[in-house]
Amino acid sequence: MASGIELQGDEQMLADIRRKLASGIARLENQGMREGGEIFAEGQREKVAVSKIDHVHMRDDIRVSPVRRVDGLRVVSIGPGKKTAWRAHFEEFGTEHSPAQPFIYPSFHENKARVAQLLASVQREGMR
Repeated sequence: MASGIELQGDEQMLADIRRKLASGIARLENQGMREGGEIFAEGQREKVAVSKIDHVHMRDDIRVSPVRRVDGLRVVSIGPGKKTAWRAHFEEFGTEHSPAQPFIYPSFHENKARVAQLLASVQREGMR
């Protein structure tokens, strides 16, 4: 009769579980960052001035980048894309000929609490 059970490979099993948990957490964080980025982007789209000139408008070119690592931190970039980024600072800060019509900072300020709630919700859902 056996007096006990001997597990072999338990360290490997624990390492696999830890790796899978870390991968799941990273996916949840990435999902939350993208969804939060879309909230900020929508706020920018609502606030940016739109001219009557027939060209690509910043409103139609505001993007959320894929999640990437910068100095060990995961980040997303939110704002005008390549077609219109060159003129975004004219709107945000103004020029000597036109006043500032900020849309990036006001969008961030107005939506940061909403994004924080979203991130908390994504984390809670992930723990279920």
